[in-house]
Amino acid sequence: MATELRIPKIGMSAAEMTLSEWMFGDGEQVSAGEVLYTVETDKTTVEIEAQTSGTLRVIGTEGELYPVGALVGTID
Repeated sequence: MATELRIPKIGMSAAEMTLSEWMFGDGEQVSAGEVLYTVETDKTTVEIEAQTSGTLRVIGTEGELYPVGALVGTID
């Protein structure tokens, strides 16, 4: 079963964030604890780590604005 990667809720007021950078490409192997991507609000940049190991499937596009909870990738 795939683990979904979603835009996290950070702080009380951020309703959307920019997916600024993927650290791995589609189809690459990732390990739990590795930084997968970064997101930006108008106030901060946050690194998002893998919660599980497996094959990364990228859905979200770098530089695009996404609402909190949007699906941006999976780990199979």
